[in-house]
Amino acid sequence: MPSRRLRFHRSPWAMLIALVASVPAFYDSMMPTPATWATWMYVISGLVVLGWAWSSRQASRRASRHASPDESHTWGMRPAQERLDWFLGAALLASAVLPQSNESEPALAWRLVISVLMLYRLLKISMPLLTETGLARLLLLGAAVLGLCGIGFYWLDPGVKTVNEGLWLAFSTAATVGYGDVVPSSTASRVFSVFVVLLGYGVLSLVTASIAAMFVGTQERKVERDILRDMHAQLRTVHEEIAALRAELHAARQQAPTDPPQEDQRKRQ
Repeated sequence: MPSRRLRFHRSPWAMLIALVASVPAFYDSMMPTPATWATWMYVISGLVVLGWAWSSRQASRRASRHASPDESHTWGMRPAQERLDWFLGAALLASAVLPQSNESEPALAWRLVISVLMLYRLLKISMPLLTETGLARLLLLGAAVLGLCGIGFYWLDPGVKTVNEGLWLAFSTAATVGYGDVVPSSTASRVFSVFVVLLGYGVLSLVTASIAAMFVGTQERKVERDILRDMHAQLRTVHEEIAALRAELHAARQQAPTDPPQEDQRKRQ
């Protein structure tokens, strides 16, 4: 019962949604005319992160009371990770009252540091969701990431006139090819491109690694089938030789005289 309660409170989706929801607010503060919803997004995301951290701590404490001494350390969150969640929640609330990033360089630097920590936390939460993920899910994840990044470039960069150009810029940035036909031209889109490289390149690497593993796995299965075929052929040959030896031994026993030789009779006498 305590483990079920702990898994409920430790569900990563609340943190994922809260951290992802604060990303548009971060970039909106760098726009020439920031919207008022960005402030409320910071407040809501910060409260959700703080609430999730508090509920996780309470669930860990309740579970540790019912756990054995050897298992008690596995119920709670690690101290560094717990402190990071509390810090991120407070930092998101502080970002709501700071000046806009396009008006204050210290506020921009503060939000950049927070965004790096948020990206780290997102990756830590997403790692269990990506382990042993099939190629189809990785392709859907890559398409979703590139689609959101393309929309982000279209929203942030005035030089990107269409969503198609935003998607092309997102792909060329994530793939680190840099054709140069479409480039980030504003401060917000340049900062955005840094995180597109970090996140998009990682997702594309997972997709390409999965495709490579599929080809390698196919070749390995072919080699295994060839080895098994040779082993079966050798075993079949051994079985045939053993059957032939048994037949010869049986024929030799049938042809042997039933009475012992005369020398053996004399020795017995």
